[in-house]
Amino acid sequence: MKNISNIISTFINGKKAKITMDELISYPKDTLGFHLGSFLFRNSYEADPQPELADIHRVLITKETSNKEEIAMYCYLFGNGDLALKTLFIVCTGTLLYPQHIKYFYSKYHDGKHALRFYDLDHFRMLHLPLQRIKDTFLIR
Repeated sequence: MKNISNIISTFINGKKAKITMDELISYPKDTLGFHLGSFLFRNSYEADPQPELADIHRVLITKETSNKEEIAMYCYLFGNGDLALKTLFIVCTGTLLYPQHIKYFYSKYHDGKHALRFYDLDHFRMLHLPLQRIKDTFLIR
């Protein structure tokens, strides 16, 4: 029964890494790991937050945490090929709740369509790589 609850929790909350903030901040300054640690330090209310896959996507795509940017990030991921139920739900409800930003959401979808497929990679294994190199490799704008 415990295994089933872990699977459901992972599905709802997203994949989490077993890495601490101290480890993230200790990466070299130009790496994805350092940028992720800095992002979590600035935007988390927890003392020692656990990085999630969505946090890595925020660092790669937007670095913002507003509702508009969150929906735009999921539109980008949808354009990149992510057809997860969570992504579809956020894109649909976001466009219904923020119709004034539909052009912006569509432009992010379009950008995601032109980027190389990256949404399903194991980003936690890429924490040591330079952030700009990852963005250039996958054509992330």
